[in-house]
Amino acid sequence: MKKTIIILACMLATAMATAQEHNFTINGTNLPRKIKNGKTIVLCDIQNNDSVGSGIIKKGNFTINGNTDTVFMGYITDRHQLFIPITIEPYMTASIDVRNYVVGGSPLNDQLNRYVHGYMYCKKQRDNAYYFGPKREEERFQDSINAFHEVSGWQIFNDNADNVVGAYVLYNLFNGIVNRGDYYSDTVSHRRKMVDSIYATSSPVVRNFLLNRQVYEKSQHQQAVAIGKQFVDFAGIDRASHDTVSLSRLISGHVAIVDFWASWCGPCRQEIKQYLKPLYEKYSDSGLVIVGVGVWDNENNFDKAINDLELPYSQLIDLTGKTASSLYGFVSIPQVFLIDRNGTMLGKYRGEELVRETETALKKQYVPSQISSAQ
Repeated sequence: MKKTIIILACMLATAMATAQEHNFTINGTNLPRKIKNGKTIVLCDIQNNDSVGSGIIKKGNFTINGNTDTVFMGYITDRHQLFIPITIEPYMTASIDVRNYVVGGSPLNDQLNRYVHGYMYCKKQRDNAYYFGPKREEERFQDSINAFHEVSGWQIFNDNADNVVGAYVLYNLFNGIVNRGDYYSDTVSHRRKMVDSIYATSSPVVRNFLLNRQVYEKSQHQQAVAIGKQFVDFAGIDRASHDTVSLSRLISGHVAIVDFWASWCGPCRQEIKQYLKPLYEKYSDSGLVIVGVGVWDNENNFDKAINDLELPYSQLIDLTGKTASSLYGFVSIPQVFLIDRNGTMLGKYRGEELVRETETALKKQYVPSQISSAQ
């Protein structure tokens, strides 16, 4: 009897240790054929991208085991093309139909599946059109994403406004608003007010979700440089003198174009060659100033690009990699801003629109006013 009790105790201890070692499991099935056996599938925390578990694909399936003592939003990835959000909870067993973007295994994942299945399906179609289809197909599927958010996204958020599913859904809804090209415009101030109001009145789990805090901060920076506001000053390393120079020192009292770009950015270089250089050559004697600002670049590559493009106007580089982009609220380049002689933001333009708006600004009379001081 004593021996039996000892054996049972050992079995119980082993079971408890196993449960503590792996308190959640994710089983993935129905993978696309292009994701081959032997590849590693990783589970990451969506807020910091840290890996919290992984599994090897065997016979078209994978299993990931891990531990957590809290509920968090993660995503499944092959570090290449696969991205499927999933809610992770202690002591859960979740399932993912990878090809169909169906996530299950808990009430929260059932809620997340309402969003993931609709949004990710539309996104997959749009991305395929971007890489393989005509422009009109990409636009059509982008319209379907916007329609899904307008109809279903807000409903799913409202149904989950106090949990991580709602936090993740709101992040995507906010991104769709803040990343619109016209968000800097004074004609969309109602959208900025909506973002402010929803964020301020959301539950703590939604407000404290790192991605929501980041997109909200981005919104605040964009509002700071919206049309009609004074430009935001910052300093960079001048490529001619190698001194630290403020933007205000270079543009004060002038109609100015501020072009955020990088040596590796093809569209940036095309914008420079086709529009910025010709504008400068035509209107520099009429008071136009152009300042290029290198972001997410290094000095050697940036200087080489300046020489290759034979740029005749001032160039700064933001070696921090984040100051300029944070202050002006952008995550992609090129970003080209037009500022009038009084230091007032006129807008964010590209191409022929930039040419027209610059010519209009140069015709307006200069009315002296206080320009932002250098930092």
